[in-house]
Amino acid sequence: MEMWEQKVFEIFLTNIPQAFIFLFLYFSLTGIKIEKKSLSIFSIFYAILTFLIRPYVNFGVHSIVMLFVMVIIATKWGKISVFKSIVYGVICFLINYLCEWSTFIILGIFNFNMELLSTNAQIRAIIGFIPLTIFFVISLIVYYSKIRLKKQVLDV
Repeated sequence: MEMWEQKVFEIFLTNIPQAFIFLFLYFSLTGIKIEKKSLSIFSIFYAILTFLIRPYVNFGVHSIVMLFVMVIIATKWGKISVFKSIVYGVICFLINYLCEWSTFIILGIFNFNMELLSTNAQIRAIIGFIPLTIFFVISLIVYYSKIRLKKQVLDV
């Protein structure tokens, strides 16, 4: 697979789904109304921006940059306080990192050759579905819990 094909492959199979799930959780936590069109546009923008930033900064710095972008989106578009948007952004990053770490633990248990993750984009994308799935399930639990909580408060 050529380099550009590999990059496009990664954007569509890992970056955009991860951005979608990440922003879904973030909007759920902050209480920003989730509209399919806005979530899709923000997810694509977020994924491409992450993809463009990541190669040029040290590990983890892109997370701080992306947190800054999320705070701007939440405060300007979602009318959320800066403090609330930062706290929920950090929570989202922590949950995402825990999901990714759990994958490495699982791979370690099965003595997986970790070198394949840096050399093979297809294997990296396939293995990447493990933390994405865990992250998505957590996001759905948060989303439906918030809906249930809101419904209970309105019923009282």
